[in-house]
Amino acid sequence: MIRQYVDADYDNLKELYLHTEWYGGQFDEARDGRERLADKIKQDPEAIWVYEKDGGIVGSVSLVDDGRVAMLFRLAVKNNDQLITKELYNQAIKILRKRGHEQVLVYTPVDNDALHSRYGHLDMTRGGDYTCYWAKL
Repeated sequence: MIRQYVDADYDNLKELYLHTEWYGGQFDEARDGRERLADKIKQDPEAIWVYEKDGGIVGSVSLVDDGRVAMLFRLAVKNNDQLITKELYNQAIKILRKRGHEQVLVYTPVDNDALHSRYGHLDMTRGGDYTCYWAKL
C-alpha cells in the first residue's frame, strides 16, 4: 500500500535508505535525518511517499519540486522490486502532473546497470552522464 510518510516511519525508512544499492545514493543524516524529513513534509505533505507491506516499509520516493524542476529523489525499493518501483513512480508522476510538470528527472550512478535497467523499464529516456560534486557547508 502506498501512503504518505509520517514521522513514525522514520526508523523503517532509515533502514531502507541504508541499503544504498537500492537507489544508488548514499544515506546522509544531513539530508535524511528525522528533523529534515519532518520539515519537508510540514512544508509539502505530498513530498515523501512510502510503500508499506507486511507492516514494514519496502519502498519510498521523495519529490523535489521547486516549481520549475521536478525530480525523483530517494526512489529506494527493497530488492529493486520492479512492481513496487512502478507503483511508487506512478504515484509520483500523478502528483507532479497535477502540479503542472511535463517532465521529471532522476539521477543514478553512471555504472549501475540494475538502476539503469530500472529506469528503462519505467520508459524514461537516458540523458548524458554527469558527476555530482558537493561541499559541506
